[in-house]
Amino acid sequence: MLAVLSGLPMAGPALSQSVHPPVPEPSLDAIVVCYDFGCKNRSTVSLPQREWQQAAGWFLPAAKTPAEERYQIKNAVGWMEVLIGRHTPTHKDLAFSLPPIDDYRHLFPGQQDCIDEAINTTTYLRLFEQHGLMRHHEVMDTAYRKAIFDQHWAAQIREKETGIRYVVDSWFQPNGYLPVIQASEKWEDIGLLSAVIDSSERPDPDRRR
Repeated sequence: MLAVLSGLPMAGPALSQSVHPPVPEPSLDAIVVCYDFGCKNRSTVSLPQREWQQAAGWFLPAAKTPAEERYQIKNAVGWMEVLIGRHTPTHKDLAFSLPPIDDYRHLFPGQQDCIDEAINTTTYLRLFEQHGLMRHHEVMDTAYRKAIFDQHWAAQIREKETGIRYVVDSWFQPNGYLPVIQASEKWEDIGLLSAVIDSSERPDPDRRR
């Protein structure tokens, strides 16, 4: 059952070690997408160029500052979820994780827990990096945190100029919604419920996806 700690819904029961399946090296012809919890099922998507350009378009014009680029990343990740959802059951993904009840999973295939979300978001970020779309950040290994009853993963980037790490966490929203981007240090402090606070900058509040 979805656990709650101090009012914060967490990703799932604690495991014996902080590991998850490796993130495959992606290409536009072979994007491996995880779903059904813990990467139980995978689909390989060949993304058409016209769809890729829709996601890549969020990085135009090139960001002048890291804050602007994080805003671009936020929107591009959200749109990648929309695009990938056209080719996989992930378009049915709801916020958080469904309770581990078979009837729910039969009714809502393509659900994703934090492991699925962390792997998929890291995959999208690596594609952005491969294509030279991110100038102010580099992709890192997934971030991990553990509470008494639960643990949680998220994708992670690092600002090149300052070395500050940021999580890019899509688990809190349904498919296609914009992820949380937050300094990893704050995200790790679950005692302050910081994980549900989106501290990413919005340099252009009138721009919408």
